[in-house]
Amino acid sequence: MTITASRLSDTEVLVDHTVYTFSDSVVADAFQRCIGQDSVNSCSSSHAPLSSRTTNDAALDDLAPGSIISPSLGGMP
Repeated sequence: MTITASRLSDTEVLVDHTVYTFSDSVVADAFQRCIGQDSVNSCSSSHAPLSSRTTNDAALDDLAPGSIISPSLGGMP
């Protein structure tokens, strides 16, 4: 099974539905290289992230109208 990792920023890497945040780009680079060869658990142990969070599968276009409050649009509709 191949694990796909996408780089979101210098310090953030997306794996499946989880975003891992690292202290700097060097650690993020090492984690991303590791993902191509090893499991997420092993890579997380070797190149520890500062934090991780699960992403929301719903795109902004899929959300119900009024479910996003935008100060630039004057707040609540």
